[in-house]
Amino acid sequence: MRKTLFALAMVAAFSVSAFGAHPSSILGTWTGFANQTAVQLVIITQGTTGACQTITGTFSNVPSGGASNIVGFYCPSTGRVAFVRNDITTNDTFQSYSANVSATGITLRMGGIFAQISPNAPLGEYNFAVSK
Repeated sequence: MRKTLFALAMVAAFSVSAFGAHPSSILGTWTGFANQTAVQLVIITQGTTGACQTITGTFSNVPSGGASNIVGFYCPSTGRVAFVRNDITTNDTFQSYSANVSATGITLRMGGIFAQISPNAPLGEYNFAVSK
């Protein structure tokens, strides 16, 4: 009986730490991959009110460039983030991202998918993961 209670206590303790709170801010520089391409996401602004807050920033392929602007939202209570990637010259949207941010920790992670919606590249959904 003692072993069972100890095991349940350990499960409860690790469950709490595994499902901690999401970060209140995702501002800063994130690096990782979108499909097979190394990328850098820089979130420059984040709103301060509402359940979901507006974000803006830049997104680049590394090292080849492909600089673009992003605009979207982040919901700190759920870790949900979504944004579109717009051409820096024409402001045309060519990719749409949907992801979740990890619980607060030493390294923050964001992972999900992006949809290529411009016919200038192969259409479809691809993986996306960055960290900071």
